[in-house]
Amino acid sequence: MSSCAARAVFAANARALTRQHPRGARSTTMRGARTIRAASEGDVRRAQETKQVLERTTEISSASELDAALALAGDDLVMLAIESDEECFAGETAWSGDDAKMYSCKQLSASLARIAREANDVTFLRLEVVGNESARALAKDLGAHAFPTYQYYKHGELVWEHVGAGAGSHEKIAEGVLFYGDSGAGGMKASEYITEVASVGELEDFLALCSPEQNGLSVPCEKQLAVLDVSVEKNAPVGCLHIFPAIISLAKNTAGATRWARLLGDTSEESAALMQSLNVTEVPTFVFYADGKEVQRYTGADRLALMNKVLEFQKSNGVRLPERAPRKRMSTAEAKEIARAARERDRAAGRRSGW
Repeated sequence: MSSCAARAVFAANARALTRQHPRGARSTTMRGARTIRAASEGDVRRAQETKQVLERTTEISSASELDAALALAGDDLVMLAIESDEECFAGETAWSGDDAKMYSCKQLSASLARIAREANDVTFLRLEVVGNESARALAKDLGAHAFPTYQYYKHGELVWEHVGAGAGSHEKIAEGVLFYGDSGAGGMKASEYITEVASVGELEDFLALCSPEQNGLSVPCEKQLAVLDVSVEKNAPVGCLHIFPAIISLAKNTAGATRWARLLGDTSEESAALMQSLNVTEVPTFVFYADGKEVQRYTGADRLALMNKVLEFQKSNGVRLPERAPRKRMSTAEAKEIARAARERDRAAGRRSGW
């Protein structure tokens, strides 16, 4: 129904209500108007978001178009979504046909749309295999046999992929974009907090740095902790991607007391030689330095274990990291008054209140 038609129907209903219930007609009409206005605003917002996503996503249907897109992307991450409107792999079996069974894939597509809106330095491609033999042949050549399949390319090479729309898929896809594409929620850049290291000289430069006072936290250079995350780029283990958001969070929350760098040990001969000289045989491995010397290391992808390692080091060196102030506990009387006001607000807006 068009917006004009909707307004006409609403006006007719309002007149009928006025004739039948003159006292309550005004409040009912106002609530209805607010509801229609809110729905209209939501439709406009969603339309704008859809337009933005479409502008950020390039549809491809052949190998030549894929090659062209990879070439034009340069050094940027390219994420290729290979999808089917008729099939959704969300676990042990492939779902197909029924709309309810396609729900997981539709939800994942919505999540991908949010990522596309925020990751400006990532090139997004989409290959839809239904009704296009050329596209289906390309999917087969790319090794995609279940849908959706998400492939990540750097410098024209496939570096990682995720298959299916099962539990945790959204997190894995977002982690992949952050790990490979430097882009996180809200336009956050990993490179703002993590220094990329690819040679002995760059590692030495990183270790020679000293963080200035930040957020009121001033730590002597010799007591600052420098952490090197040693990982790989191509076919990185899931743990490397899973722990990366925690690394950025730690880097942000301990700024002034810690510095963080990352070595991808398979990106060049120099990076491979540095990884070998560090005697790292398993990734991810975190090498801890203080005053230019290695003091300990942690191998694994347990976010809590890594955080505890950092906190233990700081505590042993007398460094107190800023703590979040506890929230003031509200009295029961205050809470009831706020709940009452919220109920009144929802009632005035014509909404069901959960208070």
